[in-house]
Amino acid sequence: MIRRMITVLSSFLLMFILVGCASSPERELSQKTPMYAALPNGYDPLNPGRLSPMYLSAMPDVKGNFIRHLERKRGHALNLLSLSGGGQNGAFGAGFLNGWRESGQRPEFDIVAGVSTGALLATHALLGTPADDAILEKMYTQVTKNNIFENRSIYGILSGSDSLRDTAPLRTLIAEYVTAETLQRVASAYDNNRLLLVGTTNIDYAQTWIWNMSLIAKHGMLDLYRDVLIASASFPIIFPPVEIEGHLFIDGAARSNIVVPGMAGTDRPKPPLYGPGNMYLISNGKLNHSPKALRRALGDVAATTVNVMMNQSMQTALTRSYFGSQLLGYNYKMIAIPDDVEIGNDPLAFDPKQMRAAFEAGRALAKQSDPWLSVPPKIGDIPTWAMDVFKARQ
Repeated sequence: MIRRMITVLSSFLLMFILVGCASSPERELSQKTPMYAALPNGYDPLNPGRLSPMYLSAMPDVKGNFIRHLERKRGHALNLLSLSGGGQNGAFGAGFLNGWRESGQRPEFDIVAGVSTGALLATHALLGTPADDAILEKMYTQVTKNNIFENRSIYGILSGSDSLRDTAPLRTLIAEYVTAETLQRVASAYDNNRLLLVGTTNIDYAQTWIWNMSLIAKHGMLDLYRDVLIASASFPIIFPPVEIEGHLFIDGAARSNIVVPGMAGTDRPKPPLYGPGNMYLISNGKLNHSPKALRRALGDVAATTVNVMMNQSMQTALTRSYFGSQLLGYNYKMIAIPDDVEIGNDPLAFDPKQMRAAFEAGRALAKQSDPWLSVPPKIGDIPTWAMDVFKARQ
């Protein structure tokens, strides 16, 4: 499906440019400082020399290092969970969370962070009850593409549309599972110093913005909460960008497929206050590329190129998260979809059969005694001597 869409997109690209320039209204660059978002390092997106209002208002003593601040608040070593993008393959993460709870080994998370489909998982992963897990199973095994998007007409596309598809059905789905009562529960967790973060890409500023969903929930801003979730999952070109307070946002995975929680602050973190915590990462995709002779056709070349770029983006994000965990003094625990699971080649297919297969694979893997990897796959891209130097300097 992605190949067909890219072929169509390439065929009409010139017309898109000509018609789009003629019919798309100009926008002014917003200078509004976000109250609920920050750069990944905790600084103000529009004033990178200072900490963001989000941190300063919610955690005035964040200066130094955010993760140590939260350790003091919680009184123990932390369990951090980060959920990656992956479209329909978020079913793997949903299944893993269910199986993890069923095994009796799933901890209460102090921070949950999500990007793209991981953002859609994150709310109920933080809340963590059997009822929340049941919602995730329903969301990722009983929906089809009709619950996610509607195709735009060729006329609509050529008339200046900003995407090939309309995500109105996804908005309806999110509204069903993210309610005012959901926000009250997220806010209650925030009162107990447990946080929910979501990553988006601001395409006006070409920045990753991390949203404090817990603070949004605390202020009862249901529409904004839903908008951020939609924005984080808005795959560029295919799905429309989302405008929030004058800024335009697309899929968080466009810049970073994983949010590394806990890296904000002004100083390098001191040793953990209560011993090493855990940084759990669930990658909703396969990490290995199966060699295959590529057919020299536009759609095949374009789609495979996109997949290779996304795979490399994931590898980079996982490696960055590994270094982050080591700097924080935390255990690195990472999992991804096994190579032998049949999930198809199109993460935007939303095929119930493929989603069920990914869900059950995640559920089964979570029940193994130790399913986690302690270093990212393909860490060999970095020379061993460089890794040794890094570890020696910690």
